[in-house]
Amino acid sequence: MGGAHSAGAEAAKVCAAPSALTKAGFALPRLARSLDKKEPTTILVVNSSASTKRLAAGEKAGDGKADGKPAGPRNFPSYIEETLRARYPDGGIVVTTRHEPRATAESILEQLPAMLDETRPALMIWQTGTYDAILGADTSAFSDAVDTGIGYAHRAGADVLLVSPQYSPRTAFAFDAAAYNTSLRWAARLGGVPFFDRYSVMRFWEDEGIFDFDTARPSPSLFDDVHSCIGRLLVGMIVDGVELRTLGSR
Repeated sequence: MGGAHSAGAEAAKVCAAPSALTKAGFALPRLARSLDKKEPTTILVVNSSASTKRLAAGEKAGDGKADGKPAGPRNFPSYIEETLRARYPDGGIVVTTRHEPRATAESILEQLPAMLDETRPALMIWQTGTYDAILGADTSAFSDAVDTGIGYAHRAGADVLLVSPQYSPRTAFAFDAAAYNTSLRWAARLGGVPFFDRYSVMRFWEDEGIFDFDTARPSPSLFDDVHSCIGRLLVGMIVDGVELRTLGSR
């Protein structure tokens, strides 16, 4: 028992991030209702990141299968599913992932209604901005596309949680994701949806020496460790959003 508690405390310490970056800020009422009814609940993760091996922690757009089951190293959706199933055992939570490599926020809008209709999620977690940054897409058009996507999800009965691009000092010379991170923060605020600022969280980890994203030889466990931490923090934000609904915050 002591060893398990120590390991859990150490993991929580390693995955620590400023509270301002990990609070939902906005409620997740649709997800909360589904959990209250104890009915089967789907969480859709839409990953429209770039297909490149240069990203921090070795993340590639092909990691994981279309049905959300991990292939090889575990990615953060698998941690979310495992943890939320344990927290909300009734009804059954399924996390399914749709990878759309090299898709901008604007281009993915063509497929988003069909994805939502097929999976009927109570929550859509949308990672976006990386390929927009690589292409140097207009940030206003990017924000408009994100706002449109949020509207699609809400009309389909799904809450939305936005996830920003990764921070990576090894790719900063090639493209700057900071402006798109800022655009996502404002789009989330205007849309009334939670925003997981992965960019700032990972930059905090780099600055604090928790993870080294600049090394030419990352540790074999870096991918799993980073995704485990991201999954842990996202679960905390999701639970926070569910509990905000019960407190009448929205």
